[in-house]
Amino acid sequence: MDDSNRSISYNIKEDYQTSATQRLHYWIYINSLPAHSSIAFWSRSVDHRIIYMLAINASLNQLPDKYRNSKDELSGVYYENIRRLCRCTDKTMRSIIQEGVDRGELEKTKVGRETYIVGTKKLLSIYEEFEEKWIVALKQNN
Repeated sequence: MDDSNRSISYNIKEDYQTSATQRLHYWIYINSLPAHSSIAFWSRSVDHRIIYMLAINASLNQLPDKYRNSKDELSGVYYENIRRLCRCTDKTMRSIIQEGVDRGELEKTKVGRETYIVGTKKLLSIYEEFEEKWIVALKQNN
């Protein structure tokens, strides 16, 4: 293997270099959390994070129109919209949602043939904790 490929200098801005280190430490922190940790659970995959953020925004009544089933609906994100945004299988999506419900972090409601979810107060407090940890990590490295 050519040694010149190991430490190529791309002249990356110092801010990005700092950010790379911050993210490394932060994601190592996330990965070091116990398996039952809600922060670890919602960080498990991109699909987990999408479901998590959709549920949070739905519970805050700020779900963008394109992710709502109806412009009249202020809260709740329908399964069909979640399905469109996730790369996982339908079975996996439903499994993530059900685990969120079982954890008390998502509320699932069926209206007619449609099922939708919103985040609970517990999920919102998890979100606040998650964001606070990120803000602290950023401040420590500046």
